[in-house]
Amino acid sequence: YVWIRDVVHVVRNAQGEAQALIGFMFDISERKKTEERLLSLQKELEVLSFKDGLTSIANRRCFDESLAMEARRAQRDGTTLALLMIDIDYFKLFNDSFGHVAGDACLQKVGRILEGCVRRPSDLLARYGGEEMAVIMPDTDGAGATVVAQLILDRLAQAHIAHASSPVGRVTVSIGIAAASGAQLDHVPGLIEVADQALYNAKTTGRNRFVPAEW
Repeated sequence: YVWIRDVVHVVRNAQGEAQALIGFMFDISERKKTEERLLSLQKELEVLSFKDGLTSIANRRCFDESLAMEARRAQRDGTTLALLMIDIDYFKLFNDSFGHVAGDACLQKVGRILEGCVRRPSDLLARYGGEEMAVIMPDTDGAGATVVAQLILDRLAQAHIAHASSPVGRVTVSIGIAAASGAQLDHVPGLIEVADQALYNAKTTGRNRFVPAEW
């Protein structure tokens, strides 16, 4: 295939009647290839701008935009939106014991395990910051969110990532769960605060567990 740009001019007589057409055809194949390459690069950069460089899951920017969008959608449709805030237990001790390279590898492993637990295309797993991750679950109530939280705990137990400084000898996470609907979604940061408080309660009551939030 060859891309062609065709330009045609109408030649008219003194009375304004069309007498002839004069056409010019330009081969613009190279220009189209360049445009396609630029479009591909633009799409690639757009994907990278929403991806965490270390774990390859969504980054904080993607999380913030997605949570705001899903909160508006849940209010409009009258559905429930669930949020899981997840923190790796004793991660600082892990870094102190094994070094930051091993710490990065641990984050990558946990990210992959969590990806396997977040199955619906509408759900979003993101790195919230440091060793903290989050899952946005549209059209999900508290009971549905606890099923995913338990699955995460079970899968991490099966993976048994060694952590000598943890009381259980392996990497675990604490999870705070918040499910909101209606007016509770008016203030998105409030939803994060509620989930964060539930996460704090999970960590202070023994870690390696999930705690549903109380509104």
